[in-house]
Amino acid sequence: MKESRTADAGRKSSRAAHPFALEILASMRRQGMSLRELCRLSGLDPSFFSKVLCGKRNPPSDEGALRRLARALSLDARWLIVCAGRIPAEWESLSRDKLVFGRVANVVAGNRPARLPPPRLQAALMRLPARPASSGLKASGLPAPQRSRVGSSLSEELL
Repeated sequence: MKESRTADAGRKSSRAAHPFALEILASMRRQGMSLRELCRLSGLDPSFFSKVLCGKRNPPSDEGALRRLARALSLDARWLIVCAGRIPAEWESLSRDKLVFGRVANVVAGNRPARLPPPRLQAALMRLPARPASSGLKASGLPAPQRSRVGSSLSEELL
């Protein structure tokens, strides 16, 4: 009987290893926030969300709910949405640009582009002004946008 309890405990801990649940639990601990308080702030049902954190249910699919959770926990909403296995609405252009999507997929898979962009394209990209964030969301804990240097960041790998 004792062995089956140990096996069940192992199964439960492996279910809770979802990146979304880990991120939420770590943020709750850092802020000393209870499950009920988080659910009250984000408008989620505590029973449902408890099952999400235990790995018995999938994270919410509603982007609005994920953004409310991120706001309540002072997390970057895009990060939390990606942890939940979704794509943020502001990244919709990835689905329309096959070249960018292919390069993102290669970088995520660990494949590096075969070559750098032509020097004229590199120079043109360096002259582009930095775009201000248009979503109006507070991106706490994120570094300020920087001008990229060829071969030094993910954005160069994507080009």
